[in-house]
Amino acid sequence: MRSLLLPSLTALLAACAPAVTGPASPLRGGVVAILTPATPDHVRVVVMGDQGTGTQVQRRVAAAMREVCGRDGCDLGVGLGDSFYPAGPKDAASPLFRERFADVYGPLGFPFLMVAGNHDESWVWGGDGADARGAEAQVAYARLNPQWVMPARTYRAPVGDPLEFFAVDTSPLAAYLPSRRVGERPGGSWDAAQRAWLAGALASSQARWRLVLGHHPLFSNGKHGDAGHYDRLPLAGQRGDAVRALYGVACGKADGILSGHDHALQGFAPQPECPGTWQWVSGAAGKVEPGRSGSRPATFEVLDQPGFLWLDVTRETLTVRAFTVGEDGAVREVHTDTMHKP
Repeated sequence: MRSLLLPSLTALLAACAPAVTGPASPLRGGVVAILTPATPDHVRVVVMGDQGTGTQVQRRVAAAMREVCGRDGCDLGVGLGDSFYPAGPKDAASPLFRERFADVYGPLGFPFLMVAGNHDESWVWGGDGADARGAEAQVAYARLNPQWVMPARTYRAPVGDPLEFFAVDTSPLAAYLPSRRVGERPGGSWDAAQRAWLAGALASSQARWRLVLGHHPLFSNGKHGDAGHYDRLPLAGQRGDAVRALYGVACGKADGILSGHDHALQGFAPQPECPGTWQWVSGAAGKVEPGRSGSRPATFEVLDQPGFLWLDVTRETLTVRAFTVGEDGAVREVHTDTMHKP
């Protein structure tokens, strides 16, 4: 029913919604210095997405992450958005930050690079992606808890010698309702500024490996599908045309794009639409949502089990391992992708 109502409701809100905060603020891309790992030329990263359900699944996956990190090592974590369901808090003092993050992932003992998802930026209903105050509360929370790393909605994070991350906020670019801030809607000044920032940041990076972090995927065979075709919705602002354009500036410049949104684990070697850049989806750390919308060739695909990714990065290799977590908590490695540089 919601999919039938979205086009008319979107048009109504686009016409009536006030720009409650005026024009979009200029994009202020942040830079965060991550403490150099014990071995600067070797970085290990655990990657989760869509984790913030507060359920046994979230806690079971977190326990499995602790097991893998205890065995194979982790220097850093990545959270790919939707840290809160059904909707994110608008205040950094909200107890949800403790309940859905600090209590669950604090025991891991290392920092997480965080990005916001559409549920984090909810306005009228959970997941509409139309209220950036949710993302701004997360930036504010980063000043209270050093384990939650998010200096801005858009930022870069060099890690050790071989690796740099580039975090972007995709939620306003694929919101089910028009953003409360007119300037942050697809095609607006904020959209253009973020695209220009990403292009410039990637061009200036000296890292051996460059990875883009964003909530929405470029490619996915899961329920939501590819950028530009999300949920088979009719309007460009909902189906992610602007997300596809944003990631387009990374194609051939970044080594990979890490995303969530679809509650699945997937890997895609470089595709004709984005040559030279891999894509991985890690959106199964809080729940799964079986459903298939595409048949794009994948290096691995798990649509019906929770889990996470683990990266091992040296100057010469980038290895991505996918882990699933059973109802009994058993962790199983299901696939490994490895890239090489001379």
